[in-house]
Amino acid sequence: MDGHQKLALQSKQWLLEALFELLKNQTFQTVSVTAIADKAGVSRRTFYRLYKDKYDLLDYYSDQCVQRYVSQLNAQNGRQMSFEDIVNLFLNFWWQDRQVVKILIDRGMFHVISTRLSSHSGKLYTKYSAPWHIEGTPQEINFVTAFSFGGLWQLLETWLASDEPVMPEQVAKTLIASMQRLGDVGNFTAYMTQDETKKPFQK
Repeated sequence: MDGHQKLALQSKQWLLEALFELLKNQTFQTVSVTAIADKAGVSRRTFYRLYKDKYDLLDYYSDQCVQRYVSQLNAQNGRQMSFEDIVNLFLNFWWQDRQVVKILIDRGMFHVISTRLSSHSGKLYTKYSAPWHIEGTPQEINFVTAFSFGGLWQLLETWLASDEPVMPEQVAKTLIASMQRLGDVGNFTAYMTQDETKKPFQK
């Protein structure tokens, strides 16, 4: 990467950070490109050389998240992941970005990034192995990913909308216990780790 590319990458990050800083006190609709550029210390011309508009800036953030998430999935080295593994990875990943997610939720813009991220769900599906994965048609896989990722995005928004969100471990414990209950009806316990079969809700 040459000096020009490094500067462009740095400018993109400055602009992204400027947007999130401005959103602490303004709605997305009232934040102008000029304000973002001024806050980032770059010109409007630089902004439009890097992004089409404000929405493109949010798309850049979403794509960054996908890249980082894929890196974490790749770090699993192809091993089969349990329900507990998936939940903990997902929750801990977004816990690191909780302040940004909270800003987007408060400004009514979380749906923009969740929609963008959901468009990558098929790609993410192929990056890890899990017992409930199927070898089906693209449409069938879309059904599975829409079901699983849709629930996760709703969970994320509910969880991080709080001014004082609980720790990821507490959320994970609740979800695992819920799946254990569901396992009493179906066969979900087959996807759990051995420790998860203790059924903490059992009297």
